[in-house]
Amino acid sequence: MSADAMPSYLFVDEDPLQLSALRRLLRDVPGTKRLATSGEEALLMAEEEPPSVVIAAYILPGMDGLSLLAALRARTPDLRCGLHTTQLPARDIIPPGVTVLLKPCPPERLRAFLLSGAAAPSK
Repeated sequence: MSADAMPSYLFVDEDPLQLSALRRLLRDVPGTKRLATSGEEALLMAEEEPPSVVIAAYILPGMDGLSLLAALRARTPDLRCGLHTTQLPARDIIPPGVTVLLKPCPPERLRAFLLSGAAAPSK
């Protein structure tokens, strides 16, 4: 992402309330905010515009959040990835560079994660 490019956020969760909460949390942050309710929908959105930061729920229809993040990272290796989940997955299945954000995640921790990714370079 160039210095003047706006970050792009992609939130993936089958629960519309979770998606609304994530969007509200960042309403004052510049950048594109897109919402998907499945891994397949998120992959299509990422093809149209690669995101800078993705937060995916662990449980999704069709594919799990880790599989989605792996597919997105295959396309954009420096993508900032967060896994939003109610239960901590085993450490050996969490790939390097994926941040686990336990639900309910304190808003300040979630914002810090999102904003740290907005400054990261993207290709």
